[in-house]
Amino acid sequence: MVNILVIAGEYPPLKTIGRIRSAKFVQHWQNAGHNPVVLTLHYDKTEPHYEDSLQDEIPAGIKVYRVKNAKREDSLLNLIKSLRRSKAAKPKPEPSHSTNSNTAAKSANLSLKDRLINGYKSLFRHWLDIPDDFVVWAKDCLPQALELIKQHNIDVIYTSLPPFSACKLGYQLKQQTGLPWVVDYRDLWTGDVLREWIHPLRSRFETHLERKYVRHADVVVTVSQQKTDFVKALLNQPNQQYHTITNGYDPESFNYLAPSAKTNTALFNIVYCGRLFKNRKGYAFLHALGQLSMQQPQLTQQVNLHFYGDIAPEINAEYDKLIAQYQLQQQVIRHGDVSFEQAKQAQVDADMLLLIVDTGATSDGVIPGKLFEYIACNKPIFALSDATATNEILIQGKLGPVVSPDDIAGCTTALADILNNPLAPTSSNQSYLQQFERKAKAAAMAELFRQLANK
Repeated sequence: MVNILVIAGEYPPLKTIGRIRSAKFVQHWQNAGHNPVVLTLHYDKTEPHYEDSLQDEIPAGIKVYRVKNAKREDSLLNLIKSLRRSKAAKPKPEPSHSTNSNTAAKSANLSLKDRLINGYKSLFRHWLDIPDDFVVWAKDCLPQALELIKQHNIDVIYTSLPPFSACKLGYQLKQQTGLPWVVDYRDLWTGDVLREWIHPLRSRFETHLERKYVRHADVVVTVSQQKTDFVKALLNQPNQQYHTITNGYDPESFNYLAPSAKTNTALFNIVYCGRLFKNRKGYAFLHALGQLSMQQPQLTQQVNLHFYGDIAPEINAEYDKLIAQYQLQQQVIRHGDVSFEQAKQAQVDADMLLLIVDTGATSDGVIPGKLFEYIACNKPIFALSDATATNEILIQGKLGPVVSPDDIAGCTTALADILNNPLAPTSSNQSYLQQFERKAKAAAMAELFRQLANK
């Protein structure tokens, strides 16, 4: 048995895809006889991604300790708000100008205040919250983590990234205790496709921090070989251990769900589950559906495209334009944010699942956690992806067509082929996909822990 301190900022009941790796690893480690102890974030129930039912994902007997994230930007914002309330409470003199002028002045003042607050938030986000807005959380976790190490006789420290502030916490614990430390990159820190907004000057500073901290880790793990190669080259530590342990799936995770009865058996439901933001857009698929609806209406009139999850405002606006352009109002349904169970049921009810993968300079090593959730659902997948690591699994697994995210013509051809000859779930290569079962992935990580603990 190995006693593991699991430092994971994303953990149930937070409904993010990032929580699943840590939550499921903890479950499988416990089942294998190990003793994981979790240190995570204290989630307020007003948190947008909080879902109380996800408490059920935490196995009975697992000790979970939570620390609040007191964001630094909130202190000054709260002061501004309190001053505004105090000013509002004072009696106001009679206006000396017309009502219209006074209203215009108030609007201008409000706009200025809003701009100042937004500027203040931008300052924190871009230049003060480095590497992310979990800096205070990581600092406040340190004494709690040291206490847990003593209390639970911890053998190995495991930090799941992001949040990247957890990296400094792991480094400090390594320095103060000498215990083996494993860093697990769910996403890259330097070079991640979703962090391209960061200024080059800040990026250089963060690269310095990453090298400073992670070079002290005993083992570095990433979720794809491409990411392992990237981190290995970045850190340039010849004596450090590097391992690739992909995300995975539990074959039984959808067994309890039955498909809902169709009111129209001719309907062909295509389902996308997840967020759409930044470099994850999916415009080509809407173009493809729209062009087919104009060229071959008999092929698409029974097709419904469902989106489950938040869509960034700028992407939503472009979807509005495309839906209007191709008159797809009755066929494209945006359900917004739904519970995890509703999203799973939508996948079970789908005839095909749509996967949209982030694009960017370092997207080669991206393998979305959603891919493995889709695999567990055992439905055909239509993927918009340029990610080498993802495409290999899709092609070798015979899961469905793979098209470049901006290839409208390729999308149109592939979608027409699918609608003319729908794939059956049994067409996938199960013997290949079995290597991604999560129990085996958790066992591989636990074996690293055992080796480190016995050194």
